[in-house]
Amino acid sequence: MISRVTQHDLDDVSLFALTGLHFGAPIELGVSGPTLTTGDAFISDSATRDQLAQQADLVDMEAYAIAHAAAVAGIPLTIVKQVSDQAGETAGKSWSDSVNECAEQLGVWVRANVLK
Repeated sequence: MISRVTQHDLDDVSLFALTGLHFGAPIELGVSGPTLTTGDAFISDSATRDQLAQQADLVDMEAYAIAHAAAVAGIPLTIVKQVSDQAGETAGKSWSDSVNECAEQLGVWVRANVLK
């Protein structure tokens, strides 16, 4: 389970300069686990992956928006992720090769931890 969600491609400094408001603060989910960072880009190069690895354990494209909406609505949230690729040069191919297996593994987790 994910413990913390951050935004990696939101320029809070520039947005603050324009609006006087901060956006994209880290969201703590209240459990122990890895940090996940979210952005709009599909990470498919080692240099970007290595840079992001300095601030997070995993990368995705949707969790921050979901976590923010849940926090605003006051709804408890648990995020569970299955790694589908290594966010390197072969990410596109490895993702398409592994997406079905990842879905199966997440289904096993849901049956064991949610539907029991």
